[in-house]
Amino acid sequence: MSSAQPTETRLLTWREELTHDLADATEKTRAAWLSQRNVVATYLRAVMPHLEAAFHRGNLGHLRDRGILPPSLTHPLTGREKQVIVRVARGMSNAKTGADLFLSEETIKTHLGRIYKKTGTHDRAHAVALLLIRGDITAADVLKPLDDDC
Repeated sequence: MSSAQPTETRLLTWREELTHDLADATEKTRAAWLSQRNVVATYLRAVMPHLEAAFHRGNLGHLRDRGILPPSLTHPLTGREKQVIVRVARGMSNAKTGADLFLSEETIKTHLGRIYKKTGTHDRAHAVALLLIRGDITAADVLKPLDDDC
């Protein structure tokens, strides 16, 4: 005979459920970030010898065309694209970014499309995260006051 005690099932309060959900989401985000870092590190380890050899031969475009090098390493962000992505990183909408830079919303969308193509991303959050990880933009860029914030 087993002497198993019946266990009481207690309903969680909404705060406990929220705390559990946030902890779960945080862990999944951390795991995804670590996975992304491993992917990038593995890629860089594989590509660095080719990149160094190409640099010495002066034919980086050839590596890009063969798909060994992403376009972002041979086509860095323009000054205007950097202005746009910094404002996106601050959470500005396309309309607000356009007004801030005296550009139309369609022009902002065009700049974002070019940024996505250069970084191989498909949305704002991924582009910002990748550019922060790579160092194309820094936390200081995002946090420092803009000209009109002074």
